[in-house]
Amino acid sequence: MPRPSKHTSTQKQASQSLPIHCINSQKRAILASIHHPQPLLENEHDTNVLAAQQITSLLEGSVIRGEGNSCLLLGPRASGKSQLLDSCLEKLQIKPIIIRLSGWAQRNDRLALREIAIQLSQQTGTTFLSANDPTEEETENDEDANPFLDQNTIQHATGSAFSLPPASHLPALISVIPTLAHPAVIILDAFDLFALHPRQSLLYCLLDTVQSCHAGQGRNGLAVFGVTSRVDTVQLLEKRVKSRFSGRTIRTGPPTTFTHWLGTVKALLLPDIRHDADDDVDKRWKEAWAASIDRFLADKAVEEILNETFSITRDFRTLGRLLTALVVQLTPSNPFPLASQLQSAAMTQRARPRFPFLSSLSYPSMCLLIASVHSETAGHPLFTFEMLHDLFRSQVRASTLAPVQINGGSIGMVRCSTDAFETLVMARIFVCASSTSLNGAKGYLKYRSAVEREDVKKAVEKAGQVNMKKWLTKAQ
Repeated sequence: MPRPSKHTSTQKQASQSLPIHCINSQKRAILASIHHPQPLLENEHDTNVLAAQQITSLLEGSVIRGEGNSCLLLGPRASGKSQLLDSCLEKLQIKPIIIRLSGWAQRNDRLALREIAIQLSQQTGTTFLSANDPTEEETENDEDANPFLDQNTIQHATGSAFSLPPASHLPALISVIPTLAHPAVIILDAFDLFALHPRQSLLYCLLDTVQSCHAGQGRNGLAVFGVTSRVDTVQLLEKRVKSRFSGRTIRTGPPTTFTHWLGTVKALLLPDIRHDADDDVDKRWKEAWAASIDRFLADKAVEEILNETFSITRDFRTLGRLLTALVVQLTPSNPFPLASQLQSAAMTQRARPRFPFLSSLSYPSMCLLIASVHSETAGHPLFTFEMLHDLFRSQVRASTLAPVQINGGSIGMVRCSTDAFETLVMARIFVCASSTSLNGAKGYLKYRSAVEREDVKKAVEKAGQVNMKKWLTKAQ
Protein backbone atom coordinates (compact mmCIF):
# COMPACT_ATOMS: atom_id res chain seq x y z
CA MET A 1 0.00 0.00 0.00
CA PRO A 2 1.54 3.39 -1.00
CA ARG A 3 2.58 5.67 1.84
CA PRO A 4 1.07 9.18 1.98
CA SER A 5 3.33 11.97 0.81
CA LYS A 6 4.88 14.49 3.17
CA HIS A 7 2.80 17.34 1.72
CA THR A 8 -0.45 15.39 2.16
CA SER A 9 0.27 14.60 5.80
CA THR A 10 1.20 18.25 6.43
CA GLN A 11 -2.08 19.43 4.90
CA LYS A 12 -4.07 16.98 7.05
CA GLN A 13 -2.33 18.15 10.19
CA ALA A 14 -2.97 21.80 9.29
CA SER A 15 -6.64 21.16 8.57
CA GLN A 16 -7.10 19.32 11.88
CA SER A 17 -5.40 22.01 13.96
CA LEU A 18 -7.12 25.05 12.43
CA PRO A 19 -10.77 26.07 13.05
CA ILE A 20 -13.49 26.08 10.40
CA HIS A 21 -13.78 29.86 10.23
CA CYS A 22 -10.35 30.06 8.57
CA ILE A 23 -11.35 28.19 5.44
CA ASN A 24 -14.72 29.96 5.30
CA SER A 25 -13.17 33.41 5.49
CA GLN A 26 -10.58 32.40 2.90
CA LYS A 27 -13.29 31.21 0.51
CA ARG A 28 -15.26 34.44 0.95
CA ALA A 29 -12.17 36.52 0.25
CA ILE A 30 -11.31 34.54 -2.90
CA LEU A 31 -14.86 34.76 -4.25
CA ALA A 32 -14.85 38.50 -3.59
CA SER A 33 -11.56 38.90 -5.46
CA ILE A 34 -12.95 36.90 -8.37
CA HIS A 35 -16.08 39.06 -8.45
CA HIS A 36 -14.03 42.28 -8.31
CA PRO A 37 -10.64 41.35 -9.75
CA GLN A 38 -7.77 43.79 -9.76
CA PRO A 39 -5.78 43.91 -13.01
CA LEU A 40 -2.25 42.52 -12.65
CA LEU A 41 0.15 45.14 -13.98
CA GLU A 42 3.71 43.80 -13.86
CA ASN A 43 5.47 44.40 -17.14
CA GLU A 44 6.04 48.08 -17.84
CA HIS A 45 5.72 47.43 -21.58
CA ASP A 46 2.37 45.67 -21.21
CA THR A 47 -0.56 47.17 -23.10
CA ASN A 48 -2.69 47.51 -19.98
CA VAL A 49 0.13 49.19 -18.05
CA LEU A 50 0.38 51.91 -20.67
CA ALA A 51 -3.42 52.15 -20.77
CA ALA A 52 -3.58 52.56 -16.98
CA GLN A 53 -1.05 55.41 -17.13
CA GLN A 54 -3.03 57.22 -19.83
CA ILE A 55 -6.35 56.74 -18.00
CA THR A 56 -4.85 58.02 -14.75
CA SER A 57 -3.46 61.07 -16.51
CA LEU A 58 -6.85 61.93 -18.02
CA LEU A 59 -8.67 61.39 -14.71
CA GLU A 60 -6.23 63.58 -12.81
CA GLY A 61 -6.63 66.30 -15.42
CA SER A 62 -10.41 66.33 -14.98
CA VAL A 63 -10.63 65.67 -11.24
CA ILE A 64 -7.69 67.72 -9.97
CA ARG A 65 -7.16 70.44 -12.59
CA GLY A 66 -10.78 70.84 -13.72
CA GLU A 67 -10.24 69.92 -17.36
CA GLY A 68 -12.75 68.47 -19.79
CA ASN A 69 -11.58 65.18 -21.30
CA SER A 70 -13.15 62.57 -23.53
CA CYS A 71 -11.68 59.21 -24.41
CA LEU A 72 -12.59 55.91 -26.08
CA LEU A 73 -11.46 52.77 -24.23
CA LEU A 74 -11.14 50.07 -26.88
CA GLY A 75 -10.29 46.40 -26.46
CA PRO A 76 -11.54 42.82 -26.98
CA ARG A 77 -14.35 41.49 -24.86
CA ALA A 78 -13.31 40.54 -21.32
CA SER A 79 -9.87 42.13 -21.76
CA GLY A 80 -10.24 44.12 -18.52
CA LYS A 81 -11.47 47.50 -19.82
CA SER A 82 -13.97 48.19 -17.04
CA GLN A 83 -11.72 46.66 -14.36
CA LEU A 84 -8.81 48.84 -15.46
CA LEU A 85 -10.96 51.97 -15.38
CA ASP A 86 -12.40 51.11 -11.96
CA SER A 87 -8.94 50.48 -10.50
CA CYS A 88 -7.75 53.88 -11.75
CA LEU A 89 -10.80 55.56 -10.21
CA GLU A 90 -10.14 53.92 -6.83
CA LYS A 91 -6.59 55.30 -6.74
CA LEU A 92 -7.72 58.93 -7.10
CA GLN A 93 -7.20 61.08 -4.01
CA ILE A 94 -10.31 63.14 -4.79
CA LYS A 95 -13.40 61.01 -5.26
CA PRO A 96 -15.53 62.30 -8.16
CA ILE A 97 -19.18 61.78 -8.97
CA ILE A 98 -19.36 58.65 -11.14
CA ILE A 99 -22.27 58.16 -13.54
CA ARG A 100 -22.49 54.80 -15.27
CA LEU A 101 -24.64 54.28 -18.35
CA SER A 102 -25.01 51.20 -20.50
CA GLY A 103 -26.03 51.06 -24.13
CA TRP A 104 -27.83 47.80 -23.45
CA ALA A 105 -30.09 49.32 -20.76
CA GLN A 106 -30.45 52.95 -21.89
CA ARG A 107 -31.79 52.28 -25.38
CA ASN A 108 -32.66 55.93 -26.04
CA ASP A 109 -31.80 59.40 -24.76
CA ARG A 110 -34.87 59.65 -22.54
CA LEU A 111 -33.88 56.53 -20.58
CA ALA A 112 -30.33 57.87 -20.35
CA LEU A 113 -31.67 61.17 -18.97
CA ARG A 114 -33.66 59.36 -16.32
CA GLU A 115 -30.64 57.32 -15.27
CA ILE A 116 -28.42 60.42 -15.07
CA ALA A 117 -31.02 62.21 -12.91
CA ILE A 118 -31.38 59.21 -10.60
CA GLN A 119 -27.64 58.70 -10.12
CA LEU A 120 -27.03 62.41 -9.55
CA SER A 121 -29.78 62.49 -6.93
CA GLN A 122 -28.35 59.41 -5.21
CA GLN A 123 -24.84 60.85 -4.98
CA THR A 124 -25.65 64.50 -4.25
CA GLY A 125 -29.03 64.34 -2.48
CA THR A 126 -30.36 67.09 -4.75
CA THR A 127 -33.21 66.93 -7.24
CA PHE A 128 -32.19 68.17 -10.68
CA LEU A 129 -34.50 69.79 -13.21
CA SER A 130 -37.82 68.71 -11.78
CA ALA A 131 -40.37 69.01 -14.54
CA ASN A 132 -43.82 69.44 -13.06
CA ASP A 133 -45.36 70.34 -16.36
CA PRO A 134 -44.02 68.11 -19.10
CA THR A 135 -45.70 68.56 -22.42
CA GLU A 136 -48.75 66.42 -22.84
CA GLU A 137 -47.73 65.37 -26.33
CA GLU A 138 -44.35 64.05 -25.19
CA THR A 139 -45.81 62.24 -22.19
CA GLU A 140 -48.52 60.49 -24.17
CA ASN A 141 -46.66 59.72 -27.38
CA ASP A 142 -43.33 58.55 -25.96
CA GLU A 143 -43.33 54.92 -27.09
CA ASP A 144 -39.95 54.23 -25.47
CA ALA A 145 -41.01 55.40 -21.99
CA ASN A 146 -40.46 52.79 -19.32
CA PRO A 147 -43.86 51.99 -17.78
CA PHE A 148 -42.20 50.30 -14.77
CA LEU A 149 -40.30 53.46 -13.73
CA ASP A 150 -42.91 55.49 -11.85
CA GLN A 151 -42.86 57.98 -8.98
CA ASN A 152 -42.84 55.32 -6.29
CA THR A 153 -39.92 53.46 -7.86
CA ILE A 154 -37.77 56.61 -7.95
CA GLN A 155 -38.70 57.51 -4.37
CA HIS A 156 -37.76 54.01 -3.15
CA ALA A 157 -34.44 54.03 -5.01
CA THR A 158 -33.22 57.47 -3.93
CA GLY A 159 -35.03 58.14 -0.69
CA SER A 160 -36.62 61.35 -2.03
CA ALA A 161 -39.42 61.87 -4.50
CA PHE A 162 -38.89 63.89 -7.65
CA SER A 163 -40.41 63.96 -11.11
CA LEU A 164 -38.23 63.30 -14.10
CA PRO A 165 -37.83 65.90 -16.83
CA PRO A 166 -38.70 65.29 -20.46
CA ALA A 167 -35.98 64.51 -22.99
CA SER A 168 -36.07 68.10 -24.28
CA HIS A 169 -34.36 69.16 -21.03
CA LEU A 170 -31.36 66.92 -21.72
CA PRO A 171 -28.93 69.76 -22.65
CA ALA A 172 -29.86 71.71 -19.52
CA LEU A 173 -29.29 68.71 -17.23
CA ILE A 174 -25.87 67.89 -18.70
CA SER A 175 -24.77 71.53 -18.57
CA VAL A 176 -25.44 71.51 -14.81
CA ILE A 177 -22.91 68.68 -14.18
CA PRO A 178 -19.74 70.87 -14.33
CA THR A 179 -21.28 73.28 -11.80
CA LEU A 180 -21.64 70.64 -9.08
CA ALA A 181 -19.53 70.65 -5.92
CA HIS A 182 -17.46 67.70 -7.15
CA PRO A 183 -15.95 66.77 -10.53
CA ALA A 184 -17.80 64.12 -12.51
CA VAL A 185 -16.82 61.07 -14.55
CA ILE A 186 -19.35 59.59 -16.98
CA ILE A 187 -18.76 56.04 -18.19
CA LEU A 188 -20.65 54.92 -21.29
CA ASP A 189 -20.49 51.14 -21.50
CA ALA A 190 -21.26 49.70 -24.96
CA PHE A 191 -20.48 53.10 -26.43
CA ASP A 192 -21.18 51.88 -29.97
CA LEU A 193 -24.86 51.38 -29.05
CA PHE A 194 -25.14 55.02 -27.96
CA ALA A 195 -23.80 55.98 -31.40
CA LEU A 196 -26.83 54.21 -32.92
CA HIS A 197 -29.32 56.51 -31.15
CA PRO A 198 -31.25 58.84 -33.48
CA ARG A 199 -29.54 62.24 -33.85
CA GLN A 200 -26.98 61.22 -31.16
CA SER A 201 -28.28 63.99 -28.90
CA LEU A 202 -26.83 62.50 -25.72
CA LEU A 203 -23.32 62.18 -27.17
CA TYR A 204 -23.52 65.67 -28.66
CA CYS A 205 -24.52 67.26 -25.35
CA LEU A 206 -21.91 65.36 -23.36
CA LEU A 207 -19.01 66.03 -25.71
CA ASP A 208 -20.04 69.67 -26.21
CA THR A 209 -20.05 70.18 -22.43
CA VAL A 210 -16.66 68.47 -22.16
CA GLN A 211 -15.25 70.73 -24.86
CA SER A 212 -16.45 73.84 -23.02
CA CYS A 213 -14.72 72.82 -19.76
CA HIS A 214 -11.39 74.58 -19.27
CA ALA A 215 -9.10 74.61 -16.27
CA GLY A 216 -9.04 77.75 -14.16
CA GLN A 217 -12.60 78.91 -14.80
CA GLY A 218 -13.90 78.06 -11.33
CA ARG A 219 -15.82 75.04 -12.61
CA ASN A 220 -15.20 71.39 -11.85
CA GLY A 221 -13.94 69.07 -14.54
CA LEU A 222 -15.86 66.49 -16.54
CA ALA A 223 -14.49 63.30 -18.08
CA VAL A 224 -16.42 61.07 -20.49
CA PHE A 225 -15.14 57.54 -21.12
CA GLY A 226 -16.65 55.40 -23.84
CA VAL A 227 -16.04 51.65 -23.38
CA THR A 228 -16.47 49.40 -26.40
CA SER A 229 -15.03 46.45 -28.28
CA ARG A 230 -16.12 47.65 -31.74
CA VAL A 231 -13.14 49.02 -33.63
CA ASP A 232 -15.14 51.21 -36.06
CA THR A 233 -17.09 53.07 -33.36
CA VAL A 234 -15.61 56.47 -34.24
CA GLN A 235 -16.84 56.07 -37.80
CA LEU A 236 -20.41 55.75 -36.48
CA LEU A 237 -20.35 59.27 -35.00
CA GLU A 238 -22.04 62.11 -36.86
CA LYS A 239 -19.88 64.93 -38.11
CA ARG A 240 -21.04 67.40 -35.43
CA VAL A 241 -20.38 64.83 -32.70
CA LYS A 242 -17.02 63.71 -34.09
CA SER A 243 -15.82 67.32 -34.18
CA ARG A 244 -16.37 67.58 -30.42
CA PHE A 245 -14.71 64.27 -29.63
CA SER A 246 -11.05 64.51 -28.62
CA GLY A 247 -10.09 61.51 -30.73
CA ARG A 248 -8.17 59.85 -27.89
CA THR A 249 -8.30 56.06 -28.09
CA ILE A 250 -6.77 53.92 -25.35
CA ARG A 251 -6.37 50.25 -26.16
CA THR A 252 -6.40 47.33 -23.75
CA GLY A 253 -5.62 43.68 -24.30
CA PRO A 254 -5.77 40.26 -22.61
CA PRO A 255 -2.65 38.62 -21.10
CA THR A 256 -0.07 37.90 -23.79
CA THR A 257 2.06 35.38 -21.88
CA PHE A 258 1.24 32.33 -19.82
CA THR A 259 3.39 33.71 -16.98
CA HIS A 260 1.05 36.70 -16.73
CA TRP A 261 -1.95 34.35 -16.78
CA LEU A 262 -0.40 32.23 -14.00
CA GLY A 263 0.33 35.36 -11.97
CA THR A 264 -3.32 36.39 -12.28
CA VAL A 265 -4.42 33.01 -10.93
CA LYS A 266 -2.05 33.33 -7.98
CA ALA A 267 -3.26 36.87 -7.23
CA LEU A 268 -6.89 35.69 -7.20
CA LEU A 269 -6.13 32.75 -4.90
CA LEU A 270 -4.06 34.88 -2.51
CA PRO A 271 -6.24 37.90 -1.72
CA ASP A 272 -5.39 40.27 1.09
CA ILE A 273 -7.25 39.29 4.28
CA ARG A 274 -7.10 41.42 7.39
CA HIS A 275 -6.21 39.23 10.34
CA ASP A 276 -5.64 40.05 13.97
CA ALA A 277 -1.93 40.61 14.46
CA ASP A 278 -2.04 38.80 17.82
CA ASP A 279 -4.01 35.80 16.57
CA ASP A 280 -1.59 32.90 16.18
CA VAL A 281 -4.24 30.73 14.48
CA ASP A 282 -4.75 33.23 11.67
CA LYS A 283 -1.00 33.50 11.15
CA ARG A 284 -0.59 29.74 10.88
CA TRP A 285 -3.53 29.51 8.49
CA LYS A 286 -2.14 32.25 6.27
CA GLU A 287 1.23 30.51 6.07
CA ALA A 288 -0.33 27.13 5.39
CA TRP A 289 -2.61 28.53 2.69
CA ALA A 290 0.23 30.37 0.91
CA ALA A 291 2.37 27.23 0.97
CA SER A 292 -0.51 25.13 -0.43
CA ILE A 293 -1.05 27.59 -3.29
CA ASP A 294 2.65 27.43 -4.19
CA ARG A 295 2.50 23.63 -4.28
CA PHE A 296 -0.77 23.76 -6.21
CA LEU A 297 0.58 26.02 -8.96
CA ALA A 298 3.85 24.04 -9.14
CA ASP A 299 1.93 20.85 -9.97
CA LYS A 300 2.46 19.80 -13.59
CA ALA A 301 -1.18 18.71 -13.95
CA VAL A 302 -2.40 22.12 -12.76
CA GLU A 303 -0.03 23.91 -15.12
CA GLU A 304 -1.25 21.80 -18.03
CA ILE A 305 -4.92 22.59 -17.30
CA LEU A 306 -4.26 26.31 -16.95
CA ASN A 307 -2.13 26.32 -20.10
CA GLU A 308 -4.89 24.56 -22.01
CA THR A 309 -7.40 27.16 -20.82
CA PHE A 310 -5.00 29.95 -21.79
CA SER A 311 -4.61 28.50 -25.29
CA ILE A 312 -8.40 28.30 -25.76
CA THR A 313 -9.46 31.65 -24.33
CA ARG A 314 -7.94 34.51 -22.37
CA ASP A 315 -11.25 35.65 -21.00
CA PHE A 316 -11.05 36.69 -17.33
CA ARG A 317 -14.65 35.67 -16.86
CA THR A 318 -13.88 32.11 -17.93
CA LEU A 319 -10.96 32.04 -15.51
CA GLY A 320 -13.24 33.35 -12.76
CA ARG A 321 -15.79 30.59 -13.37
CA LEU A 322 -13.01 28.00 -13.34
CA LEU A 323 -11.62 29.20 -10.01
CA THR A 324 -15.10 29.59 -8.51
CA ALA A 325 -15.86 25.95 -9.26
CA LEU A 326 -12.55 25.07 -7.61
CA VAL A 327 -13.10 27.14 -4.47
CA VAL A 328 -16.60 25.85 -3.74
CA GLN A 329 -15.19 22.30 -3.53
CA LEU A 330 -12.99 23.19 -0.55
CA THR A 331 -14.20 21.78 2.77
CA PRO A 332 -12.83 21.81 6.34
CA SER A 333 -11.68 18.21 5.86
CA ASN A 334 -9.96 19.10 2.54
CA PRO A 335 -9.19 22.81 2.84
CA PHE A 336 -6.43 23.06 0.24
CA PRO A 337 -6.90 22.96 -3.58
CA LEU A 338 -5.88 19.86 -5.52
CA ALA A 339 -5.19 19.14 -9.18
CA SER A 340 -8.11 16.68 -9.30
CA GLN A 341 -10.48 19.42 -8.13
CA LEU A 342 -9.22 21.77 -10.83
CA GLN A 343 -9.67 19.02 -13.40
CA SER A 344 -13.30 18.48 -12.42
CA ALA A 345 -13.83 22.27 -12.44
CA ALA A 346 -12.32 22.51 -15.93
CA MET A 347 -14.63 19.76 -17.20
CA THR A 348 -17.65 21.83 -16.16
CA GLN A 349 -16.41 24.66 -18.43
CA ARG A 350 -15.76 22.43 -21.45
CA ALA A 351 -18.36 21.78 -24.11
CA ARG A 352 -19.77 18.28 -24.02
CA PRO A 353 -18.91 16.05 -27.00
CA ARG A 354 -21.71 15.84 -29.52
CA PHE A 355 -21.31 12.10 -30.05
CA PRO A 356 -19.88 10.46 -26.91
CA PHE A 357 -21.12 7.04 -28.05
CA LEU A 358 -18.97 6.71 -31.19
CA SER A 359 -16.69 4.06 -29.71
CA SER A 360 -19.72 1.86 -28.91
CA LEU A 361 -20.94 1.71 -32.51
CA SER A 362 -21.16 -1.65 -34.22
CA TYR A 363 -18.34 -2.87 -36.41
CA PRO A 364 -20.14 -2.22 -39.75
CA SER A 365 -21.21 1.28 -38.64
CA MET A 366 -17.65 2.11 -37.63
CA CYS A 367 -16.42 0.93 -41.04
CA LEU A 368 -18.89 3.22 -42.82
CA LEU A 369 -17.78 6.11 -40.58
CA ILE A 370 -14.16 5.50 -41.59
CA ALA A 371 -15.25 5.29 -45.22
CA SER A 372 -16.83 8.76 -44.88
CA VAL A 373 -13.45 10.09 -43.70
CA HIS A 374 -11.81 8.60 -46.82
CA SER A 375 -14.51 10.17 -48.99
CA GLU A 376 -13.96 13.63 -47.51
CA THR A 377 -10.18 13.26 -47.84
CA ALA A 378 -10.66 12.44 -51.52
CA GLY A 379 -12.59 15.69 -52.02
CA HIS A 380 -16.13 14.34 -51.76
CA PRO A 381 -17.70 15.69 -48.56
CA LEU A 382 -21.15 14.62 -49.82
CA PHE A 383 -21.65 10.89 -50.29
CA THR A 384 -24.25 8.20 -50.66
CA PHE A 385 -24.46 4.75 -49.19
CA GLU A 386 -23.30 3.24 -52.47
CA MET A 387 -20.19 5.43 -52.50
CA LEU A 388 -19.24 4.37 -48.97
CA HIS A 389 -20.01 0.74 -49.79
CA ASP A 390 -17.67 0.89 -52.81
CA LEU A 391 -14.89 2.23 -50.58
CA PHE A 392 -15.59 -0.57 -48.13
CA ARG A 393 -15.42 -3.29 -50.83
CA SER A 394 -12.24 -1.79 -52.27
CA GLN A 395 -10.58 -2.00 -48.86
CA VAL A 396 -11.76 -5.59 -48.41
CA ARG A 397 -10.21 -6.57 -51.74
CA ALA A 398 -7.00 -4.72 -50.89
CA SER A 399 -6.72 -6.46 -47.54
CA THR A 400 -7.33 -9.86 -49.14
CA LEU A 401 -5.16 -9.61 -52.27
CA ALA A 402 -2.34 -7.34 -51.12
CA PRO A 403 -1.82 -7.72 -47.37
CA VAL A 404 1.74 -6.40 -47.64
CA GLN A 405 0.41 -2.90 -48.38
CA ILE A 406 -1.09 -2.68 -44.92
CA ASN A 407 1.90 -3.90 -42.95
CA GLY A 408 1.12 -7.57 -43.30
CA GLY A 409 -2.25 -7.41 -41.56
CA SER A 410 -5.60 -8.46 -43.01
CA ILE A 411 -8.42 -5.99 -42.60
CA GLY A 412 -10.77 -8.82 -41.70
CA MET A 413 -14.02 -6.86 -42.33
CA VAL A 414 -17.45 -8.34 -42.01
CA ARG A 415 -20.33 -7.70 -44.36
CA CYS A 416 -21.60 -4.09 -44.40
CA SER A 417 -25.33 -3.56 -45.04
CA THR A 418 -27.77 -0.68 -45.20
CA ASP A 419 -28.81 -1.31 -41.60
CA ALA A 420 -25.49 0.06 -40.37
CA PHE A 421 -25.95 3.12 -42.57
CA GLU A 422 -29.48 3.68 -41.23
CA THR A 423 -28.10 3.48 -37.68
CA LEU A 424 -25.74 6.38 -38.42
CA VAL A 425 -28.56 8.36 -40.02
CA MET A 426 -30.87 7.82 -37.06
CA ALA A 427 -28.09 8.94 -34.69
CA ARG A 428 -27.68 12.13 -36.79
CA ILE A 429 -24.05 11.26 -37.44
CA PHE A 430 -24.87 11.26 -41.16
CA VAL A 431 -27.05 14.25 -42.07
CA CYS A 432 -29.03 14.38 -45.30
CA ALA A 433 -27.68 17.13 -47.57
CA SER A 434 -30.16 16.85 -50.45
CA SER A 435 -33.90 17.25 -50.76
CA THR A 436 -35.81 14.03 -50.37
CA SER A 437 -37.76 12.70 -53.33
CA LEU A 438 -40.53 10.13 -53.39
CA ASN A 439 -39.36 8.75 -56.73
CA GLY A 440 -35.63 8.55 -55.95
CA ALA A 441 -34.04 5.51 -54.34
CA LYS A 442 -33.23 6.02 -50.68
CA GLY A 443 -29.77 4.53 -51.06
CA TYR A 444 -28.74 7.27 -53.49
CA LEU A 445 -29.57 10.28 -51.29
CA LYS A 446 -26.53 12.41 -50.50
CA TYR A 447 -25.37 12.78 -46.94
CA ARG A 448 -22.55 14.48 -45.08
CA SER A 449 -20.78 13.47 -41.88
CA ALA A 450 -21.31 15.63 -38.78
CA VAL A 451 -18.28 14.11 -37.01
CA GLU A 452 -14.78 15.55 -37.22
CA ARG A 453 -11.87 13.34 -38.17
CA GLU A 454 -10.21 13.75 -34.76
CA ASP A 455 -13.37 12.46 -33.08
CA VAL A 456 -13.39 9.45 -35.39
CA LYS A 457 -9.74 8.81 -34.59
CA LYS A 458 -10.39 8.89 -30.84
CA ALA A 459 -13.37 6.56 -31.21
CA VAL A 460 -11.36 4.05 -33.27
CA GLU A 461 -8.49 4.10 -30.78
CA LYS A 462 -10.90 3.59 -27.90
CA ALA A 463 -12.56 0.68 -29.74
CA GLY A 464 -9.16 -1.02 -29.97
CA GLN A 465 -9.60 -2.56 -33.45
CA VAL A 466 -6.18 -2.73 -35.11
CA ASN A 467 -7.55 -3.29 -38.59
CA MET A 468 -9.75 -0.19 -38.42
CA LYS A 469 -6.78 1.87 -37.16
CA LYS A 470 -4.74 0.80 -40.19
CA TRP A 471 -7.54 1.70 -42.58
CA LEU A 472 -8.08 5.11 -41.00
CA THR A 473 -4.33 5.81 -41.14
CA LYS A 474 -4.44 5.46 -44.93
CA ALA A 475 -6.78 8.47 -45.22
CA GLN A 476 -4.07 11.09 -45.75
